Amino acid sequence: MNLDAVIRIVAALAAVGLVAGPAIAAVARKAQAAWKDRAVEAAGEAAPSVTGKDMHVVLDLATRLRAAGCTEGVALCQQLLDVMLGNAPKAKK
Repeated sequence: MNLDAVIRIVAALAAVGLVAGPAIAAVARKAQAAWKDRAVEAAGEAAPSVTGKDMHVVLDLATRLRAAGCTEGVALCQQLLDVMLGNAPKAKK
């Protein structure tokens, strides 16, 4: 092997690393989350509570629904946010 071939191989490996890096990181995060969920289930504990990220997802959805003119969807998102924040109205008996 000459120096030119070694440089091409190293460049190709670096390019593959740059292209595949974000995908590999995403798969690793999903695997870590699944592992954590499995550990929580095995321990018999409750699932993690609602996070700020969850609420941001609902807010983003409500914004898109409002822009589309879907008032019923926006109202449902508001109800979901109320439940997530613990402000849901108590059910009448």
